[in-house]
Amino acid sequence: MNASTIPDLDTIRKWIDDYAKRVANLQDEKGKGVELLFLRDAIHDGLLYYRSRGAFIDPEETKLSNFDALLDKNAALFLKIAGKKTLKTERDKISPSPEKWWWWLDEKVRERKSRKIKKTITTAGIVVAVLLVLYLTFFRLPPAEQSYLDALTQAERLIYEGEVDEALENIQKAINIFPDRPTPYIMAGCLKEMIGENEEAQKFFTQAQGLYPNEVNFLIEKSNWYFRLNLLERAYSSIIEALQKEPENLAALNLLGSIYEAENKIPEALKVYTKVLELAEEQGAETMIPIARIKIGMLQFRLPLDIPTSFPEEEQ
Repeated sequence: MNASTIPDLDTIRKWIDDYAKRVANLQDEKGKGVELLFLRDAIHDGLLYYRSRGAFIDPEETKLSNFDALLDKNAALFLKIAGKKTLKTERDKISPSPEKWWWWLDEKVRERKSRKIKKTITTAGIVVAVLLVLYLTFFRLPPAEQSYLDALTQAERLIYEGEVDEALENIQKAINIFPDRPTPYIMAGCLKEMIGENEEAQKFFTQAQGLYPNEVNFLIEKSNWYFRLNLLERAYSSIIEALQKEPENLAALNLLGSIYEAENKIPEALKVYTKVLELAEEQGAETMIPIARIKIGMLQFRLPLDIPTSFPEEEQ
C-alpha cells in the first residue's frame, strides 16, 4: 500500500468497526472465505503508514487488539467456516510475513490441540502414578502383574512424548502378558485411529469387545481413551452410542459431562451433571453424589452471564 492509495483515518476506523462486527459474528462469515483476513491486512497496512508518520492511533490500535484477541480465541471456529484448505491456498498465493499472525490461525489451532493432549495425558498420568504407588505400597505384585503395569505405564509416557510407535510396542507387550484383558486392545485401537490406521484399529476394537461383559462397558472404555487422547468427536460418538443402550448409566453420563467441559459447552455439561446427581441419589450411588455436586458448583461459576442456571425438563 503506497502513499497514494492510503485512505484517510476515518476510512480505516470504519474498516476497524467492520472487522469488529464480523469477528464478533463469525458464524455469519460462511461462504466469504478469507475476506476477513484481507480486511485485516488493509487495516494493518493503513495503521502502519500513519504510525510511521507520528499519528496518534492508540485508540484505534486498542480497539483492534481487543477483536484480534477474539479472533485468535475463536480460531477453530474460523477454520471451520473458512476452511483449512482455502486458508492455506490463499496464504501460499500472497506469502504473508509471520507478523501477520491472522494468516496462520491453522498453525495456532494445531499447537493448542497438541498442548491440550499433553495436558490431558499428563493429568491422567499423574493420577495413574499415584494410584500405582499406593497399590505397590500395600500389595506385593506378582512378576507378571508388575510387568503388565510397567508396559502400560511406559506406553502412557511415550504417548505423552509423541512416540506412538514405541507406545504401541509396549501395549503389545501388555497384551502378550495378559491377552484376556481388554484395556490394552482399546488403547491400541484408539492410537491406531489417531494416526489414521483405521483397519488396524478395528481389529483391536473387535478383540477388545469380546472381552467385555457387555457392549456398553466396551463403548464407555473406548470413549474414555478417545477423551484422554483429545479425540473429542470420537469420544462423544462412542458415549452417545452407550447412552442409547443404557440412558441412565452413571459412568457414561459422567464421561459425557467431561467431554462437554473439554469442548467448553458449559450449559450442556451442567445439565448432564445435574442428571447424574438426580440419578445417583435415586440409585443410592453414594460415591457419585459428592462428585456431581462439586462439578455442578464449579460449572455454575463458568456459565455465560446470559445463560440461566436452571434448565427445562428434556422432552420425553
